[in-house]
Amino acid sequence: MNKKALAVAVAAALTAPMAAQAVSTSWYGQVNRAVQFVDDGRDSEVNFVDSTASSTRMGWIGTADAGNGVTAGAQIEYDIRSNAAFASTGSDVDPADTGNGGALGVRHAYVWFSGDWGKLSMGHTSDASDSVVFASYNSAWLASEFSSDWGPGVEFQATNGTAAADAGTIYSYASSFDGSRRDVVRYDTPSFGPISAQVSAGTNSRFDASVRFSADVGGGSMLARLGYGQAAGAPGPTAGGSTETISGSASYLFSSGTFIDGAYGTSDLDAGAARSDPDTWYVALGHNWGNNSAVINYLEGSDVTQGCELDRIGVGFVHKIPEPKVELFTGYHHYTADCDAGAGGIAAGSSIEDLDVFTLGARVRFD
Repeated sequence: MNKKALAVAVAAALTAPMAAQAVSTSWYGQVNRAVQFVDDGRDSEVNFVDSTASSTRMGWIGTADAGNGVTAGAQIEYDIRSNAAFASTGSDVDPADTGNGGALGVRHAYVWFSGDWGKLSMGHTSDASDSVVFASYNSAWLASEFSSDWGPGVEFQATNGTAAADAGTIYSYASSFDGSRRDVVRYDTPSFGPISAQVSAGTNSRFDASVRFSADVGGGSMLARLGYGQAAGAPGPTAGGSTETISGSASYLFSSGTFIDGAYGTSDLDAGAARSDPDTWYVALGHNWGNNSAVINYLEGSDVTQGCELDRIGVGFVHKIPEPKVELFTGYHHYTADCDAGAGGIAAGSSIEDLDVFTLGARVRFD
C-alpha cells in the first residue's frame, strides 16, 4: 500500500459517521528496576538502573463504538525512568543520579479505527516492522533476550601496554535491526488464518512492512515474523545511513514447555564507500514451567562497527508471582569484542577487555 492509498484510507476512517457512545477508558503501568553489576576488565561498578527492555511507564487507553462496525480508540503512554540501562556506561555511570536517558518520554500517542477490515492507526506508535525480531515463547525475556537491553551503554576497555581507553559501547557493536516507534500512518490487516500483515509510512520517506505467523504446528506452537524497513538517507545502526533493513525471528514451543528461538537482522548500507553490510544473529534454548522460566542464548554481531565483531552468551531466569503482577528476574551476560587493526577507532596493537554484566531486578505491573 503506497502513501496515497494510506492517505485515502485515513480520510475515509475519519469521516465515517460516529454515533454518540460512551467512551471506555483504562489506565495501566509498571515499575521495572534492577541492580546491575558490571566488570569491564579495568574496573567494576554497581549501578541502579531502569530497564531498556521494558521500561518503567504508565499510560491510558480509550475506546468507543463509532458505529457501522467501527471501533475508535486512542492511546497515550509515557516512559518514566531514571538512570536508564542504555545510558548507564558501567564504571562511568551518571554520578549525580540525574535521570540520564530522559526521565520522561513519549512511547505512544496515537488514534486508531478498527473493524472487520483491519485496523488503521495514525500518530506516534510502533511502525509495521517494530518487534519482528522478538517472536518468542521465552518467558524469561526480562532477564535475557535478543537485544542487549541490560547494559547496552556499558563501554568496552581497550588496553595497549599500560594505556587504557574506552572502546565503544556494547550497542555500538551489535544491533537488533528491528523497527521502532515513530510518527506513522499504519494499517494492520485482519488475520487470514494464522497470518497477518502490516504496512506503515512515516517521515523521512520511511516505509515498513511485516508478515506475522502464529499457529499450532506438530504438537507444539510456532511464531514467526519477517519485516522490511526503508528510509532514504535516514540514520542507520552505523555511520553512513541505512537504506534497507531486513529482519525476522521464529520460535517453537514444545508441549513440554521447552522452546527454541532464532533471530536475524541485516542492513543494506548506502554509505558512499565500500564496506561490509552489518548483521546480527541470535539463537536461544529455554524452558517454561509453572511460574518459572530459564533461558540460555548466544548472539553475534558483525560490522555494525566496521571491522569489529561482538559475541555474547547469556543466561536468564524469571519467577512470576501472578497476584500481584510481579516478576523477579536475574541474568548474566558475557561479552567479547574483537576488531581488525585500527578498526572502530581502536589503536593498532590494542586488545579489548571482555565485559561481564550481572543483573538482579523486579517488575511490578498494574492495570
